[in-house]
Amino acid sequence: MEKSEIYEARSVHSDKESIVDLMAERPEQGSNFLAYANVVCVVAGTGTLGLPYALALGGWIGVGILVLSLVMSVYTAILLLKCVYYNGKYRLSSYQEVGRHAYGKPGLIAVWFFHTSIVLGAPIMYLILAGTEMVTLVPNSGISTKAWIWIAAAVVSVPFVTMKTLKEVAVMSVFGALATVVLVVVAVRGSIMDLGSDMPGMVHNVVIAANLPTTVASISICFGGNVVYFHVEEAMRYPKSWNRVVAAALGTCAILYLATAIPGYLAYGSLAKSPILESLPQDIFTKVGTVVIIIHVILAAPILLTSFALEFERLTDITVARRGKVMERVWRTIARLVIVAFCGAIACLVPYFDAFLSLLGAMGNCSLIFVMPIIFYFKLIGWRHMKWYELVWCAIIVLIGVISAVIGSIDAIKVLNQRFHSDANGL
Repeated sequence: MEKSEIYEARSVHSDKESIVDLMAERPEQGSNFLAYANVVCVVAGTGTLGLPYALALGGWIGVGILVLSLVMSVYTAILLLKCVYYNGKYRLSSYQEVGRHAYGKPGLIAVWFFHTSIVLGAPIMYLILAGTEMVTLVPNSGISTKAWIWIAAAVVSVPFVTMKTLKEVAVMSVFGALATVVLVVVAVRGSIMDLGSDMPGMVHNVVIAANLPTTVASISICFGGNVVYFHVEEAMRYPKSWNRVVAAALGTCAILYLATAIPGYLAYGSLAKSPILESLPQDIFTKVGTVVIIIHVILAAPILLTSFALEFERLTDITVARRGKVMERVWRTIARLVIVAFCGAIACLVPYFDAFLSLLGAMGNCSLIFVMPIIFYFKLIGWRHMKWYELVWCAIIVLIGVISAVIGSIDAIKVLNQRFHSDANGL
């Protein structure tokens, strides 16, 4: 063996040892179960409610797309976290840092744009859902949808402002995950009750080819946890368990999704609405589901907002070391209240849950979940060590991500434009 080869072998061995050191046990951090619950709460979320509608858009092939999305999402989540430790010297702290290390400033800007669209877009979507569902829950209250959105924003701001890090907010994720399970039970029960109702105009399609990109975009948001993976893994006591934790969490979410999507599409077919609560029998159980989803919004939104706030505070130097203990608290409170107010304002301007869900999935999630983890991994770690079938698999994921992002975004923007025109014309 030549000297250069010996040096390279030693260097690789040294890097592996360094990575092992970086991923050593962190006694002060949370358990694997807490990380699992955190991912389930953020990922399962309100995307569950849009799945029967996603099948209505694309047909039964949507079930296959959902399973494929699960496999792709687990794979890219593992690749993405490998990028965090790529140099063996220190741990990258965010998705933005991975982008910067991979492609410099262009990579940083690209990640920042799509990352921001998710960590702010998802809470905006949550507020839209909370506002519209509160009107359904108490129809004679005299309070408008916009007013309910602001009320929901005010409630969300309490844990968001008072709890500084994801470690503190993580406890809420356990309750959020339980809320999602209850919601799925309500949706399945209502769908089963309406099975065989034979509604006029209802059909069940195998595949609607023209809507496949939008279907992929709508389903992709159901696996949109990449924006918080860095902080969740950072808060894990045993970071070496990440692969198992993320696979178990996303697998659990997929089971919940299939349990909601299949009965929902069987019962309502092409007439399925988003959120599915609007299609269910309007009885006490559906009202319980409405209450549960509102609770889920209150619990899940602060997790995503905290992920954004931590990056924003790091960039603007809102730290105890820089500002002092008292002023850090003051500036952090002001910044977080402004963030919540921004989300509330956008939610009032774009109160269309289904179209916003599709746009968010297409523009942000398809890029962050399917495309960027692979191109960053190739740049930082390389592709020459991968088998040919792994390279083919990566190419398929990137192709699906790009097509769905472009066409899905265009379709969602068209729907939003139609909604705005219809409302403006009083239709």
